[in-house]
Amino acid sequence: MITVTAILNAIEAHAECAIVQELRLIKKEVEKLRPSLYPDDQEHADALLLKLDRLLSDQVVVADDLVVEQAFQPAVQAA
Repeated sequence: MITVTAILNAIEAHAECAIVQELRLIKKEVEKLRPSLYPDDQEHADALLLKLDRLLSDQVVVADDLVVEQAFQPAVQAA
């Protein structure tokens, strides 16, 4: 029989190489699963959610205002 811990560990292992869209789906599934878990497993799920947030933030690129301005400047000058 597969334990909840093993499932959470497998999810975590998969998340290491997942893209942003997959990470968002995984996070939603873990959030739905969490309330039905025993307290120890809930703590594990909470830690996994924190890790998923970190993995998401590592992949999301925040555009710098200067870069955005430079990207749109030639288009404005051409008009």
